[in-house]
Amino acid sequence: MPTMQDVANKAGVTLSTVSHALSGKRPISEETRARIQQAIDELGYHPNELARRLANKESKILGLFFPKYKTGLSEMQFEFVSAAIDAAEKEGYAILLWRSPKDVEALVNLTQQGLVDGVIFMEVRINDPWMIRLRESGFPFAMIGRTEDNTDIGFVDLDHTTAIEEAFDYLVGMGHKKIAYINYSPKLVNSGYGPAVFCSEGYQKAIRKYDLPIIYGECEPTTKDAYHLLQKLLSDHSDLTALVTPNEAGLPGLYQAIRDDGRDIPADFSVVSLASPLRAERLLPTLTTMDFPTDEMGKVGVEILIKFLRQKNMAPAQKILKSKLSIRQSSGPPPVK
Repeated sequence: MPTMQDVANKAGVTLSTVSHALSGKRPISEETRARIQQAIDELGYHPNELARRLANKESKILGLFFPKYKTGLSEMQFEFVSAAIDAAEKEGYAILLWRSPKDVEALVNLTQQGLVDGVIFMEVRINDPWMIRLRESGFPFAMIGRTEDNTDIGFVDLDHTTAIEEAFDYLVGMGHKKIAYINYSPKLVNSGYGPAVFCSEGYQKAIRKYDLPIIYGECEPTTKDAYHLLQKLLSDHSDLTALVTPNEAGLPGLYQAIRDDGRDIPADFSVVSLASPLRAERLLPTLTTMDFPTDEMGKVGVEILIKFLRQKNMAPAQKILKSKLSIRQSSGPPPVK
């Protein structure tokens, strides 16, 4: 395979002259440029794009980090990733998907190797040591999610608090008085996982607003755990008529628990979830949701980081998105007794 040095030798110029001709960084005479191009054509030389980018201190690659969960990437997280890849490609960047390293310093070392121009984080915690340390390092990054202190950090996030509160508004408006709330796993709740914290705030606002009884549970994002949790809640609260959950992965188990309890959806029991429209349409009956704008969040997260990379003297953008209620087949008024 011919090298840049082979091109220089054939064209009768120095290696640096070939480099300048390819990069366009310095003026080259038309006659010299023509000789170099002829040598390239005759040798069949193809410049190493990655090497050129690294020489210019840019890789045109963005890292997308996701945490190490037992269950791997959820369907919703895959939607984030897909949207991020599409948005990056439109701006001339590629996405390198990374599982988060075992500790913060390993992360900083990765960012300093020059493999990526910046990184995007998913699944952020409220007091996240990763974000604090990375901000100290000065390496460009953005978040899909947000922390307690977002000073000088670009992010896009959903207004989870309002989404959950509005889900309760809808069910209470339909006449429901006994509504369960099923949160994320205990581990995520206790770790300060952002969506779990903000969703819980929405739940607390709703029960105070309507003076609702506390019917609450936490479960792993699995069908089995969701099934057993709702079985227990239905046993403990026979007059339960609805539930709200942001735990999208557990929805099949929740549906099955309702059916196994001898109830029909939505005639006897209503379900509303914070979930992606794609998941909502695949469940039977189709799921009423506070729509989670996964495509927009992945796209905006990439755009915020790229804009920051290109305009480093400007403060990074911060954006909070709103969800909207999409009423489908899983919800209705409570059964008449």
